[in-house]
Amino acid sequence: MTDSTPISLTPAALLAHALGGRRDVIAVTGATGWFGSVAMDLLYAALGAEAPDRVVGYATRYRQLVVADGRTARIRPLGDLVDAPTSPSMLLHFAFLPRDRIAELGVDAYVSQSITMTTTVLDAIAVHRPRQVVVSSSGAARPLTGNTLAVLPHHPYGTLKRLDELALRAATHEVGGCCVIPRVFSVGGSRIARPDVFALAGMIGMARAGGPIDVRARGPAYRTYCGVDEIVALSIWAAVSGHDTTFDTCGTVVEMGELAHVVAQEHGLAPDAVHRTWDAGAPADRYVGDGRVMESLAARAMLHLRPLDVLVRASSASVAARV
Repeated sequence: MTDSTPISLTPAALLAHALGGRRDVIAVTGATGWFGSVAMDLLYAALGAEAPDRVVGYATRYRQLVVADGRTARIRPLGDLVDAPTSPSMLLHFAFLPRDRIAELGVDAYVSQSITMTTTVLDAIAVHRPRQVVVSSSGAARPLTGNTLAVLPHHPYGTLKRLDELALRAATHEVGGCCVIPRVFSVGGSRIARPDVFALAGMIGMARAGGPIDVRARGPAYRTYCGVDEIVALSIWAAVSGHDTTFDTCGTVVEMGELAHVVAQEHGLAPDAVHRTWDAGAPADRYVGDGRVMESLAARAMLHLRPLDVLVRASSASVAARV
């Protein structure tokens, strides 16, 4: 009797399958950030002993990154990318100044530093002519309307992300490459951090401390969550497979109060551990994309997308592993 159960791959298995038999040299920018470090974990797992010779991570300065299997990767300054002695055939661009740096730097310095980073990557694409380019974008990068220069001071993060999309896709096409751009909405999973910035990380931290879990949103707030490793692995698979595309990340739509209850349940807390000040007059906050393209790509790749409770569990385990 044959087993008719559909094959379902983990992100690590999908990436190993996508890169099997290839000899890519892979550059990863933002290698010490969330997406970049998860990419380094996955690539080292997929490529095994060959990883140190085929994967080069870049960040703001020389660093060392301990990947998930315990090996140490040497990280180079981003400025070294353009003159890299071996041209990468695949470029994974995850470097970008976080939104909260705007308050610290001011808009002008934030824009200047961001453009410098983008220019470096554009130069690297022109010099090395990679066949595949993956660029992590954001749900904030909605299509531009009106005068871009007028919008930029008020919404620098989203505007610069959108300009990155346009410029890096055009640069990749100029050298004959395939460009995949995931627009990231809300994520969880391995290496989740920054509870002061990311709601899920904050809720997990409060739950691990025994509660209460305070929901900051006073009105309805809706999000969609998927795994960071799912986005990275699927984007690389799509690029290798020739799917030149921009897609919104997917996930079941969840209201933040519901998310808090899922976190509470996963940590063995009672429903009354969730605290919230409710304002019935507050407008709804809906940060949700159209995940149908990602879902379709995942189905083609046979990638298993974890349900919310499993993703919360994985996120909590990642936090616990670092304590």
